[in-house]
Amino acid sequence: MRHTEILRVRKQVVAVELALENMPSRSVEVFLAAQEIQQYQRQQLLELLEHGTPFLPIRDATAERWEIANRDRILWVRVPPASFPAAGEETEELFDIRQKVVVELTSGPPLEGELLYSAEESLTRDTDYMNQQGRFFRLWKNEDLYFVHKPFVTRVIEEN
Repeated sequence: MRHTEILRVRKQVVAVELALENMPSRSVEVFLAAQEIQQYQRQQLLELLEHGTPFLPIRDATAERWEIANRDRILWVRVPPASFPAAGEETEELFDIRQKVVVELTSGPPLEGELLYSAEESLTRDTDYMNQQGRFFRLWKNEDLYFVHKPFVTRVIEEN
């Protein structure tokens, strides 16, 4: 075994769509620590976005090149269901509140989807959900999950 192989950390490649500030979205691969239990991979990706290092290594899937993206300039990350074929936690989650919304951003087109969440009885408004701690929030569009970066949100418009 070569010395460089000993230092390698196993990673799991995850295909996502990434939108950076003032740039069109594109397909990239991000890297998560390999785990035996795959049902928490979406949560692991969210934790990487919330608490990871300021610069994330990514691989542009189309151009086949490595890049480093500034985590603070991420508008959103779209996670298609195919990215986590063995994920169980997301399909089993039950939510008390479902609200269709349009999310307007400081850069790029608006996102349409649903806020799905559960909350204490006194904190059930969409405003309460958006004001929870964390830099990103979840927006669902059909089977896709978006992690949307709150600092780039200008408005969240409720739809009936």
